[in-house]
Amino acid sequence: MFKDFIQSESGAITVDWVVLTAGITGMAIATVAVVSGGVENLAGDTSSQLSGFSIQTAFAVSQSLLSTDFSEGIGAWVGGTVASLTGFGDVLQLGPGELAQMTLAVPAGAQTATISFDMLGIDDLSGEPATVFINGQPVAIYSDNHGNITTSEMGVPGVTVEVSQQYTNDPVGAGSHGNDSRATYTITVENPGETLTFGVASGTGQPISEEFYAIDDVAISAN
Repeated sequence: MFKDFIQSESGAITVDWVVLTAGITGMAIATVAVVSGGVENLAGDTSSQLSGFSIQTAFAVSQSLLSTDFSEGIGAWVGGTVASLTGFGDVLQLGPGELAQMTLAVPAGAQTATISFDMLGIDDLSGEPATVFINGQPVAIYSDNHGNITTSEMGVPGVTVEVSQQYTNDPVGAGSHGNDSRATYTITVENPGETLTFGVASGTGQPISEEFYAIDDVAISAN
């Protein structure tokens, strides 16, 4: 009888599963208790690292607002006269005390506007300045004194002025004196707003047959 009982395989299988399930559950609880502290620390470290970053959903793309070498005329400029000069080509020529400027619409959301142009001092200038204006405010001064160049900026907040001297005191222009100069300006304006007005004023007192300032190769973009 005892032998038959030992060899019998019939009966409720749930009894075995209760024991096995209890063992697995106990092991799982023990495992969670061991690793939970480390997982919590790792989650905290990950949260601290990610909280210092912001996700940028829009990326700035440079957009050209203007590019002209005046070969197609004066365009939207107010003031100045387009003239063709030997050694320079077409330029925007400024008469005595004349201001040439233009206003452009700036794309919404633009963070900066960049203006680059060439400033030309032609013939026998004797130190009279040419003044660069942004939105009606002077930001830089260019002075040609018989080919000796002086540049300065006004330190306007939010406006950065860079000047690259190309040449001085070279007889490139068509005038009789030959003390010509040329420099490239790059001006960056932060938070330019909805419109941007760029202008250059000449401080010369002599007629253009004697001396004058001019600008060329104007490019304006927004980012």
